[in-house]
Amino acid sequence: MNHIATGSCPETALRSPLVADMSLALINRTGAYHVCREIADGCADLISARRFWRLRRQLAPERNFRRVLARLMLFEIGHPSLGSWLPARRRPDEAVLYMDPLYVMSEVPRASDIVLCHDMGPVTHPELFGAPTEESYRKAFELIRLGRPGMVFVSEASKDAFTTLYGTDYPFLEVIPLFVRTLDRSDEGRPPQGVTKPFLLTVGALDRRKNHVRSLRAFTAAGLAREGYSYVFCGPRGNAAEEVLAEARETPGTIRLGYVDDAELHWLYRNAAGFVLPSLLEGFGMPALEAAQHGLLSVVGTGAAQREAVGEGAIFVDASSVDGIAEGLRQLTHMDAAERERRVALARDHARALTRERFITSWRSLLGATPAHSQG
Repeated sequence: MNHIATGSCPETALRSPLVADMSLALINRTGAYHVCREIADGCADLISARRFWRLRRQLAPERNFRRVLARLMLFEIGHPSLGSWLPARRRPDEAVLYMDPLYVMSEVPRASDIVLCHDMGPVTHPELFGAPTEESYRKAFELIRLGRPGMVFVSEASKDAFTTLYGTDYPFLEVIPLFVRTLDRSDEGRPPQGVTKPFLLTVGALDRRKNHVRSLRAFTAAGLAREGYSYVFCGPRGNAAEEVLAEARETPGTIRLGYVDDAELHWLYRNAAGFVLPSLLEGFGMPALEAAQHGLLSVVGTGAAQREAVGEGAIFVDASSVDGIAEGLRQLTHMDAAERERRVALARDHARALTRERFITSWRSLLGATPAHSQG
């Protein structure tokens, strides 16, 4: 797997100072939030200020204040013409590192800026996200097309999707894959109430793209409940929550946990019989790699980002087919130990290379490759 793939060297010099736009942290507390926080912390000496919507401060606002700022920011995103009535978010000499395309909002980014793109899904698969999200991202990418900033992607699949729609005329098109978090193997964790082995595990927001409904139906079709398996899934509510929960109520053997703390999640990963997440779309195939670190074999979709991340270290299924997912679940639960360990080892090999140190080093190299950049 090509861990660091570069479109061209970032020759356009960043102006000083560099501002990290942390607006994503106001409304997103999932994986993307942790990524932007790691970048800002790991490159702190290269960043002169952090910006949360229009508020400059070093740390994210507290919960209640954060909610207020989030509502105001989302209102502006939905009504971009308001930006012309508000004070400018940037100073003339600043370059901005946007942690997500959405947060360019009403300002056209400059060639000296950098935009991190986690996922092209809102414009390539709008049916999985809904009209408001698709419209906002489409407007943001049009601003990016006009401004031509440097672009960073978490996978080759996302970069390819972007260039297909918006071309390649940018200062650079860089791929910096995400990192796999290091495990604390000494902690056994704590079992959530009502969960007993054997069970299959899904961890992910209840979003349409995570494909929970088909996974639940596939669990029934595979007949695994009759073999003593239960199907445990946990994660925050999303745009398919009501549909997923309704399906779960009709699926024998299903255990919906909702939010679990770190100790419970650790126990689930350590004791599951396998991991299930045949997503319809992923920006980067992290779930299967994290599962492999816990010794779990995964059933995942055949999307390009998934294959890019995990190679052959998973069971790949047609995510649009309940029967296809069911066959993958049967293969997962009936696979012999030697083949299971072989596949897990392949995924672990990928995960070992995707360290936080490599991730931060790549970002520091990118930011440090701009000779005109200095602290303001």
